[in-house]
Amino acid sequence: MTYEAPNRPAFTTDGPPRRFAIDALDAVTLAVDAQTEDGETVPAGTVGTVVAVWGEAEAFDIEFDAPFTGLVTIGREMIREHRRPA
Repeated sequence: MTYEAPNRPAFTTDGPPRRFAIDALDAVTLAVDAQTEDGETVPAGTVGTVVAVWGEAEAFDIEFDAPFTGLVTIGREMIREHRRPA
């Protein structure tokens, strides 16, 4: 795994850009529906906040405030996009 410095673009001239690291407090958007610990379904497209990073950023605990409050543990492949807090 390659380390990416926070808030710096991953740039390379020999192929597609590398992925950014996802850290705690980053905002992420779900690519697919996900189940909360309470059994509620959070729909794809919902934005949440990373509250824990597991392994080498292979899975994340994401907290959602809307459409209801809930916590979801998901894999990287379930995230469509992310952004760092300003």
